[in-house]
Parts: sequence; structure tokens; C-alpha cells
Amino acid sequence: MAVEYAIETEGLTRKFGGFTAVDNLTLKVKEGELFGFLGPNGAGKTTTIRMLTTLIAPTSGGATVGGHDIYKEPSKVRSVIGVVPQQFALFDELTPVENLKYIGQLYGMGAPEIARKTREFLEIVDLWDKKDVQSGGFSGGMKQRLSVAAGLLHEPEILFMDEPTTGLDPHSRIALRELTRQLNRKNGITVVYTTHDMEEADKLCDRIGIMNKAVMVEVDTPGALKSMLPQRTRVDLRVSRGPRNVAELLKRQDFVAAVHPEGPRLVVEMKGGQNSVCALNNWLYTRKVELADMHVRETSLEDVFIHLTSGENE
Repeated sequence: MAVEYAIETEGLTRKFGGFTAVDNLTLKVKEGELFGFLGPNGAGKTTTIRMLTTLIAPTSGGATVGGHDIYKEPSKVRSVIGVVPQQFALFDELTPVENLKYIGQLYGMGAPEIARKTREFLEIVDLWDKKDVQSGGFSGGMKQRLSVAAGLLHEPEILFMDEPTTGLDPHSRIALRELTRQLNRKNGITVVYTTHDMEEADKLCDRIGIMNKAVMVEVDTPGALKSMLPQRTRVDLRVSRGPRNVAELLKRQDFVAAVHPEGPRLVVEMKGGQNSVCALNNWLYTRKVELADMHVRETSLEDVFIHLTSGENE
């Protein structure tokens, strides 16, 4: 079913008793878009995905996925979506061929179609040479690629990927990222991608929605999101001792616009350019602040994320 928007929500809300996990979410994801979900733990991302994939019903509001109502037509929604979960959800004791055969049978596919698509998608995820090896011995990256093949077997229009690179080594993360881009660009599959990796979201996604405390606070392209912040110089510091004390003292300096502490790391927004960096260097030297690392950087998606989800912006 061809639709302009792969996903549309209107006032989508989910409550658990007195707790609101998702509050009045209105969102449109275009067909063929690679859409990223960002947000702190507990922001509402997973609950949103669970509603859109029909695992739980909304408390109020509604949504369509692939043109089908998630409340009235859950079986039709499930027929047009694929899901790649964060944790491996297939059977360790089965081979890739056996796992995909089981998945295909659940979707009511015939044996010839299952065999044809099993080979096609195992080749796409570079696992055909491991087709007869028990999945339990696979690396994390191989298991995630097998999960992608399982999610694609019935050729869904929309693929939900829930933090698929969590726990993977750098090479596996890059490989899975490239596979996701290929599926989206070459195969035209709409992808909804949740991640905590800001760099990954910046490089991969067409648009990004940032959630915080059950609310979608901003939706835009990575470039547009980064342009939201004033064009200030940002200095990334790692302080060896007393980072919170250093942060409090820095906030009082006239050359500092803001300080965002993250453990031993401080992101310092400067009011000026190179002169303010020199002033910061002099201040650190005078105060005998011990640094593990320091570098000046451009505005990143992480800066936007901190700005939109920190308590200072409520």
C-alpha cells in the first residue's frame, strides 16, 4: 500500500498507572526515510516503538503504520514491518537457515519462497557461508546481521531497529551502519533507528527526533538541529580531579557562556573565539587545574542533545 507517510501519529499517549511514558506524540515519518530516535534512558523511545509495532496499545491518541491503524489493524501493521531488537531474539541452537525457515513459517510463507529469500538475505548480510553453523557461536555482529536478515525475510516496508549496534565492536558497528544505509537507499525501506550513539545518528539519519521526559522536544535534520545552537566555540575538557568544583567555578567566569558536566568531562561553551580559549587556558593554569585531555571542537549533535535534554532548558 503506497502512502506518503510511512508512520503518522496523532496525540499518541501511553500511561502506566500514574506514570506517563509517552505524552501526546504527533509525528510524521516519510516513506523511504531513515528516521532516528534519540533520548535519554526513560525518555519514551522504547514505549513509542512498542506501540508502533503493536506490542502494546496506546492509552489515548492513535497512529498509522504503513497506512494501517495500530489499534484497529494490528495484524496488517505486523505484515508490513520488520523488527531488529537490541538483544538477539532468535534461537542459538538453530543455524541461520533453520532460524529463517522458522520465521518464514510464522509469516505463512511457502517453502520455495523461504528458501529463495533465505539465500538472498543471508547473502545481503554476508552470512551465506555460515548458513549451516549454529547461531549460538556467532559474534555479536554476526548475530545482529542475522537479526536483520530475519527482520527482512518477509520484505517489510518499514524496518524498526532498536539500538542495533549496542555492545558491538567498532568494525561490526560500521558494517551494520553501512548495511542499514544500503537497505534504506538501495532497497527503499523506511527505517526507524533508535540509538544512543550521537555520531552514528548524525552520519546515518535523514531526520532525527529527540525525546525527553515522554515528550518529543525537536524533530529536524542533523544539520538543522546543530544550527539551533549559537555559533560558540566549545571546549571539551577532562579534569583529573574535582570536575564539579571546576564546573561551578567556570560558570562564574565572564568568558564562559555555559558548562555541561558529564562525570570527569566538561563541555565548556565560550562567549568568544580564540581570545576566550586563551582566557580559559590562563584560568586553568592559574588555578592549577589538572587536565587529562582538552580540545576545541565544532558544534555536534551531542551538544544539541545536551542542550535540549538538560534540566537547564526546562
